[in-house]
Formats: sequence, C-alpha cells, structure tokens
Amino acid sequence: MNRFQGLVVAAALVFTATIAQAQVGTLQGVVNGVPPGTVLAVLKGDAKVADLKVEAGGKYSLALNTGVYTVKCPNGTTPKIAALNGSATANISCQ
Repeated sequence: MNRFQGLVVAAALVFTATIAQAQVGTLQGVVNGVPPGTVLAVLKGDAKVADLKVEAGGKYSLALNTGVYTVKCPNGTTPKIAALNGSATANISCQ
C-alpha cells in the first residue's frame, strides 16, 4: 500500500508541475509605428506587468502569464494582446 501511495503522490507532483508550466506564454511579432529601441509598457488592468522592447525591424519577444494585456503606445493608442499557453504571434500597431 505504501508503494501505491508513493506513486499517487509522484503523479500528483508531476501533474501540478505541468499545470504551472503551461500557464506561461511567449508572444512574438512585429510592432508597427515605433522605431527600434522603443520600450512600451504592457499592462494587465491598471498595473504595469512588463516592458516590451522593440528590436530591429520592429520585432519583439515577450514571456507573459496567460491572459489579455494592453500595450501603451506613444501616440496614446492601447492595442490588446493575448498570451496563450506556449508561443503565439501577435502583431501590434501603434500607428
């Protein structure tokens, strides 16, 4: 019986680790309307959760917990992006 309990505990730990790991998504894509080197604030509600740095060619890559976020552009627009489990592509327009 002790061996069975050990297997159940080990399976539960692996399952928990899998769930925790799957809650982070990587967003990548292109930001239009801003020059390379620009840093944009990424907000969840009213709280700033990350900085998105625009690289050469407008490209970016950002790891976020799953959910819907708002990007604050220099011109005042606030496009929404969604981070999913795994990687996703989200192009952002700040024009």
